[in-house]
Amino acid sequence: MKPEGSHFSPTWNSALKTILVYGGMALLFTLLGILLGPPGALIGGTRPVNTIPTHLGELAGFGLLLGLGIFAIFGKKGLPLVFLTPALTVLLDIDHLPIYLGIAEPVRPAHSLVFIIAALAASAIIVKALNVELVVASAFMGHLAVDTGIFPPFSPLNLEYIPLDTYRLPLAAGAILTAFIAGVILRRQSRRADHG
Repeated sequence: MKPEGSHFSPTWNSALKTILVYGGMALLFTLLGILLGPPGALIGGTRPVNTIPTHLGELAGFGLLLGLGIFAIFGKKGLPLVFLTPALTVLLDIDHLPIYLGIAEPVRPAHSLVFIIAALAASAIIVKALNVELVVASAFMGHLAVDTGIFPPFSPLNLEYIPLDTYRLPLAAGAILTAFIAGVILRRQSRRADHG
C-alpha cells in the first residue's frame, strides 16, 4: 500500500532514501579523511580517465548481478532493490571526487569498515528496513570485491593501508550471501503480509 502523497511504493522510497544517506555518508567520510588525515596520508591518485567507464561498468555489473539475485528470490516487488544494489555499488566511488577536482585526499577514504558500520547504523535509524540494510552491506562488499590495490580499513580513524586483493574472494562471497539473505527476508515478509 502506498503512503498518502507518495508516487512511489515504500520499497522505492526506502531505496531512494538509502542512496541519499549512503552518498552523503561517503562524502562525509571523504571530508573527514581530508581533515583528519596526516599530510603523509594524502596520497590519493587518479585512475586514468580512459579506464573509469570500464571500472564503473564492472562495479555496476556485479551490483546488478547481486540485485538480480534478490529479484530472482523475491520477485517483481524486489525491483527497487535491483536498482539500489548497483547504484550503491558504484556510489561508493564518490569518495574519489576531490582528487578529480584537484584536492589532495587519502586513498579511498570511504572504503572502510568504519564507513560501512556508520552507513548501516544510519540506514537502520533512517530507513528502518533490514532488507535494505542487507543490500547496503552487500553492495559495499561487492564494491570492494571488484576493487584492487590498497584500502584503509579503519579510515578516517587510522589511515594505514592494507592490500585489498587478499580479501576480494571472501568479500564477493559475503556480498552474494548477504544479497541472498535479503531476498529470503523479503520473501518471508511478503508471505506474512499476504497471509496476515
